[in-house]
Parts: sequence; structure tokens; C-alpha cells
Amino acid sequence: MSGGLKWLAVAAAGALFLPAASAPANANSAEALDRFAITELMDLYGVVHDFGTPEQYADLFTADGEIAVSRGGRAVVKGRDALMEQARRDHEKYVRPTGRDGENEFFMRHIVSNKTVTITGENAAEGSCFVITLVNDGENGPAMLSFGRYFDTYTKHNGKWLIARREIILDFGNEDLAVRFGFRS
Repeated sequence: MSGGLKWLAVAAAGALFLPAASAPANANSAEALDRFAITELMDLYGVVHDFGTPEQYADLFTADGEIAVSRGGRAVVKGRDALMEQARRDHEKYVRPTGRDGENEFFMRHIVSNKTVTITGENAAEGSCFVITLVNDGENGPAMLSFGRYFDTYTKHNGKWLIARREIILDFGNEDLAVRFGFRS
């Protein structure tokens, strides 16, 4: 075979593999976009929990979304109405008029980190992250109330990733602060 024919044969053989090689690349980029959207959802949860409305909070979840406070435990909050009611209770209990002009501000912040996401199906995923809850302890400044983890199940609905189930695990907390701020009695 002459040099030109060898090159043509090699190029033709290589072309046979291009569609197979490009499919995983496309799948990987789609998966990367999904994983990114889910990690943004994890971050958005902390922001909306601290600053958002009850409607915005419920919008992070599927219509039948639920929250449990143990791995595999029963849901303590389930469905859009219950999620909005939970957000309202949190706002009533944990919002104080602390701004310069007397406006209400949350004295609590949820810091989300160390996120992992596994795509488990075309419209399904699981993930986990750490959550540190800080409170404004007045003259003492910020104080860590608790350290925990979220274990989530996600569903993609109409092109948007939502939390279907969140399991909240408290690894450790500051009991004195919890009692003082009304988290525990």
C-alpha cells in the first residue's frame, strides 16, 4: 500500500470511532451540567432558607418534596404547603428586627460545603453536603450552632433539578446556644 493509501486507510478507520468517542463526551458534558445545576441548588437552599420567602423555599422542592431528620427516617415535612408552613415558622421564630433601620434580618446562616453529586438516572440524582449553621450571638459575634449533613434525592422536572427528599443529620451542636436561642428547651 502506498503512503497516501495507508494514510487514507488510517483516517477511514479512525473515522469509524469518532461517533462512539463523541457520544460519551456529550454525555459527560450533559452530566457535568446536571451536576453543576444540582450543586447550585444545594447552595441556593442555604440562601433561600436564610433570606427567601416561604414560596421560594418550597420552589426548591418537588410538589411532594419532603424533609426527614434521620437517614431513612419518616418525613416530618411533606408537600408544598407543609414546606411553606415550615419556612413561615422558621421566619417567625428566627427573624429579628436587627437591621440599622429596624428591618427584619435572620440571625442565622446556613453554610453549605463539601458537596457530592451522583447522577443515578436520566432525571434522578443523589447528593450530600455538609452544613454549618452559624448564629449571631450578639456581642460575642458569630457562633457555630451546629454541624451536620444533608443527604438528598433529586428529580429533574421540566428541565429543572429539585429536591425530592432531604435527610438532615446533626453530627454535633452547641447545646447552650440551642437552648438560649430556642432551638431546644
